[in-house]
Amino acid sequence: MPAKLKSVGKWFGLLGLAGVSSVIMVAMAAYLYLAPLLPSAETYRDVQLETPLRIYTSDGRLIDEIGNRRNPINYEEIPQILTDALIATEDVRFYSHPGVDLQSLIRGFYGFVSGNRLGGGSTMNMQLAKYHSFDGDNVYLRKLKEIPFALQVERELTKEEILTLYLNTVYFGSGADGIGAAAFVYYGKDVSELTLAESAMMVSVLPCPSACNPLADPDRAVVRRETRLRNMLQQGMIDETQFEEANRAPVTASRRNRNIAVPAPYVAEMVRQTLYDEFGEDTYEKGFEVTTSIDGDLQLAANDAVVNGLEIYYDKRHGYRGPNANYPADPNDPEARWLAELAPIPSYGNQQPAIVTNVSGRSFTALLKSGERILVPWDGMDWAYAFRSRNEAWPPPQTASDAVQIGDFIRVKQGPQHWELGQVPDIQGALVSMAPSNGQILALVGGYDFRWNQVNRVLTPRPPGSNFKPFVYGAALEHGYSASSVINDAPFTRGDYRPNNYENNFLGPITLRHALKESRNVPTVRLYDELGSDKVLPFAAKFGFQTDSFPYSDLTVALGSQDVQPLEMVTAYSVIANGGYKIDPWFIEEIRSEADGVLYRSTPSMVCEDCNSLDDESGDRYYPAPQVIDPRVAYIMNSMLRSVVVEGSGNRVQREIGRGDLMGKTGTTNGPQELWFSGFNRDIATTVFVGFDQPEPLGEREQGATVAVPIWIDFMDQALDGKPEITMNRPDGIVDRLIDKATGELATPGDPNSIFEYFREELAPEPLDTQLPILEVDEEEGEEISTETIF
Repeated sequence: MPAKLKSVGKWFGLLGLAGVSSVIMVAMAAYLYLAPLLPSAETYRDVQLETPLRIYTSDGRLIDEIGNRRNPINYEEIPQILTDALIATEDVRFYSHPGVDLQSLIRGFYGFVSGNRLGGGSTMNMQLAKYHSFDGDNVYLRKLKEIPFALQVERELTKEEILTLYLNTVYFGSGADGIGAAAFVYYGKDVSELTLAESAMMVSVLPCPSACNPLADPDRAVVRRETRLRNMLQQGMIDETQFEEANRAPVTASRRNRNIAVPAPYVAEMVRQTLYDEFGEDTYEKGFEVTTSIDGDLQLAANDAVVNGLEIYYDKRHGYRGPNANYPADPNDPEARWLAELAPIPSYGNQQPAIVTNVSGRSFTALLKSGERILVPWDGMDWAYAFRSRNEAWPPPQTASDAVQIGDFIRVKQGPQHWELGQVPDIQGALVSMAPSNGQILALVGGYDFRWNQVNRVLTPRPPGSNFKPFVYGAALEHGYSASSVINDAPFTRGDYRPNNYENNFLGPITLRHALKESRNVPTVRLYDELGSDKVLPFAAKFGFQTDSFPYSDLTVALGSQDVQPLEMVTAYSVIANGGYKIDPWFIEEIRSEADGVLYRSTPSMVCEDCNSLDDESGDRYYPAPQVIDPRVAYIMNSMLRSVVVEGSGNRVQREIGRGDLMGKTGTTNGPQELWFSGFNRDIATTVFVGFDQPEPLGEREQGATVAVPIWIDFMDQALDGKPEITMNRPDGIVDRLIDKATGELATPGDPNSIFEYFREELAPEPLDTQLPILEVDEEEGEEISTETIF
């Protein structure tokens, strides 16, 4: 060989040696730099049991399960078919490589550079890195760290330990961390009992556990299972007969966690936040079980009342706002394109996503995301007047094409007789129901759909409007007025403030009962002015209102201008219902953990004559609720609010439910921007709120009576079904007088405009000589003296 060629060869050899040396030195330097950053084996060797937070109704039905489940297993529990399915798919040279598979890395890098998908380069050791470290790193730095981590794992653990760690660590979808939890969640069995088909199915979900699992997409899961089985066949791990048998196996997976019986997501979030404030991240892992105060049946009724009520009583009445979008048909495969558009779109409330596929004269067909085609007849769309403004919906549709076109992305709902055109309401609302005897929250709905918007409107302060008026009138009763006291409904001015009545008229002198019954604004402001804020606001504070923030010089407080929570409002009305006892709302009955048993049990204050007699053998104590107002004042307030329901602004309640034990008050603010109704009997108080999250006028025709009242009726009609009528017991020191209901003056028997009115005994007018003896009501018989008295 010529000397020149030898010299060139020598230089190439030296360069190659230098290159290899450089690579080794860089690799060593990188390892020395990264080694201190790697987690020690103690941090990942032992995988701990994780049990999610589970939240129940008071009668033991599941509301929600928050967090993932992990049931660690031992290597001996892993069936060989599961090991084979995993290795054949994720890491075929698992038993031969030292933690990093150079061949796979080179293949993966070449595929990345060339744009061809040739498979990933990560071994199971390397995949463990993303589960046990480097969560905050960017993707490139994490990949760089995976290699030394994989080598460390290989050095510190046996192959069997690595395989067990991997299967205990990876996420399998549906809230299952690790194969132990996954076997239970999907199949209800131990890992050792998994069949070949089930093992291949479990391995098939690993690259995309949320989207690829057999619950989320069974058809896709079957295709992916076949790929894993074929990998096993190619590696000689199974024979053709086993392959065919497993490939034909039906999908038997079914959810065995988060089988929610009573959806109450706003309650679940309140519970989650309460526990997180106390226990931090342990909230989701330590197996806490929370029993709430929620009555399952009442919660289901509340869910229906709010969702249906917002749709029917408000949204449909204001017209159809049109489709969300339009997707022209793909001439080659229109259904495939439409299904792809529908796939990521969730349902909200009653409203399912759909795309219009055909429009006839007075009907149309639509495609659901499930692939089902439905028919919407004319009766399901004739409501769809074109929305113009909150005050106008016009014109009405004459044909189906006036409302929808082919390709329109719309919402539909399943009605009692047929499918209907729908839309997700842009209005929001809330309902909260409470037991006046002890503050137990029985049902709570914080909005139309928690997935649509997570704001809990039960806890969001808004102006209550006339819903606050009873506490002005109650303050008057406490300070010497009676329900028959007269207040002037006439023009009233203080500075620049001049209140007006909703009807834009004045009635002159009227009784307090009449003023509250008809929700007259001007008499209420005049009464507030006569009493003074120094009397009204301390009285209101006794019911739980945070009046410290109320302006003392603002007369609009009388008309409910200051923000309060619906939860505050239902608590206040509960005090009226229970005879004047202050109770506090509560929603957690008991907290338990798997390790420590009972951690907390509620001990609410109660309305009871002898609370000591209720103490039970478990040691639970019952604490008496404090009496904050004279029970006679509470009784007369009950009576006045009964008049509202019988013949005042809430008379729809009496017409539709027809019970003799219901009282309540509507509320409507300026605009109107907020609509309220709070009502009760002795056993249950419920407040309904309706309004936009960003306050804006709801439409000039709207009042508390048009939307909030019918929602309240729909709920309470179910809540009271089969229950006996029950009202506050008449306290000592109440007497009756026959009065003229227009003037409030004493009347004589036979006067055509007379009613019996309630008075505190020391404030009652002396009866006329010609008046009959004072009438006492037989409460056991429930006989009514007048349609305008409470009992």
